[in-house]
Amino acid sequence: MPLNHQAAPAHVDLLALSRTAANTVTARFKIVNDGESPIDLAESLGEPGDATDPGLGDPLAASGVGLLDAKGDKLYYPLQKKTEDQNNCVCTRLFNNPVKPGGYINVYATFPSPPAGVQKATIVFPLAVPFQDVPITGDPVEPLQTQIDPAKVQLDQPRVADVRSLTEGTEQTVDDDPDDRSVRLSADVLFAINKAELTPRAERLLQQVAQQIEASKGTTVQVDGHADKTGNDAINEPLSERRAKAVADRLKSLVTRQDVTYESEGHGSKEPVATNETEEGRRKNRRVTVKFARPPAPAPPPVNGEPYKRGSSTVLGSATFQAAAAQGLKVEVNSLHRDSSGLTILVWTLRNTGQGKPDVGQKLEKSAFIHGADPQPMRLGTTGGVMLFDSAGQVRYNPMSLEGGPCVCSRLGASGAKKTIGPGESVVLWDAYDPQANAANLEMQVPWERGADAVVKGLTIR
Repeated sequence: MPLNHQAAPAHVDLLALSRTAANTVTARFKIVNDGESPIDLAESLGEPGDATDPGLGDPLAASGVGLLDAKGDKLYYPLQKKTEDQNNCVCTRLFNNPVKPGGYINVYATFPSPPAGVQKATIVFPLAVPFQDVPITGDPVEPLQTQIDPAKVQLDQPRVADVRSLTEGTEQTVDDDPDDRSVRLSADVLFAINKAELTPRAERLLQQVAQQIEASKGTTVQVDGHADKTGNDAINEPLSERRAKAVADRLKSLVTRQDVTYESEGHGSKEPVATNETEEGRRKNRRVTVKFARPPAPAPPPVNGEPYKRGSSTVLGSATFQAAAAQGLKVEVNSLHRDSSGLTILVWTLRNTGQGKPDVGQKLEKSAFIHGADPQPMRLGTTGGVMLFDSAGQVRYNPMSLEGGPCVCSRLGASGAKKTIGPGESVVLWDAYDPQANAANLEMQVPWERGADAVVKGLTIR
């Protein structure tokens, strides 16, 4: 897969992905320098996250390589030795190990094994397009001289991150993690202004939620009412509480399962999910959220295409930006592939056909003022603001994200990432999504000064 490094063009070869000693899985790679300048990867492949996190992987090692189990919604990072030494990753240390022009280096990473039933996984490699839907074999892995045998060292607790998905609509937004589902229902649809009686439009939405609760294995449903910051919380809090109770009471009458307990609470404006500085943000904050155990996912549709291949000349669609500062930049979609787990990865090229040298580092991120919602905590530069929009369903699919905030997408803020694109240059980027099985005729919406500054229409998942 192409490696997006500012020093020189490069690529990564995946050589092995196999179950190894001590209930682990080991991946072997070759990083190849295709350019004429040395590539320093010392801080480029580290685990993303807060540097103050005491368990964060060694930033000078390949600690940011991840094994993604999309069915279980878990991302496994390389194991770490139990030691006070910062050099603790059961993976290749990259400090003082540059990739020479025309040369390569070998890299390995050893992960905690996903459940035995997981036969395939996606390898997320910092600065590179993921290796999608790779079989986990039992073949022997040729060891490197620096490779650590996990059976011979004391290991720390595995670092496993929950993977989340967010599907936004004007009437409802669905936020999934591996265990729970939160359905945010628009208070503007459920109720008249300053009222707590359900509208006729609310019935259809609540019937849909009730069906999901029926399919769930959980026995508790939490209903929470929320308001925006306009008005007085002396009024907003009791109003949000009455609204939450009205939704809980109606769901109780719609759900036929008798083992479910309903709890409701009002929070006024204290827990916003978006900025209160825009009308769009305030609309998102006026909501009733229904949280329950996530129902089983439907089986993904049959795979009818192949993952992206390095060097592919396929262009499924293209678009240019409207913002003056992005003139000359062109978006080309190379692949939109759903694999056997249901994971969908969008691979796209950002190409400079003009004469400027735009810095795209922060421009492709999700932000409050152009998307209506703050990512919390704030992320560094990623392509997390690139959305897939389903015009038929009127829903917007956000890139998948990890607990703690990082998105499952290209990291432009990482050390060494190429984010300034000169004339005639290009970078290959990617984003991961969890769209509904029937999602079709999608739009790729790329932000700059607005949420959909460059729009590629008519995309089909293949």
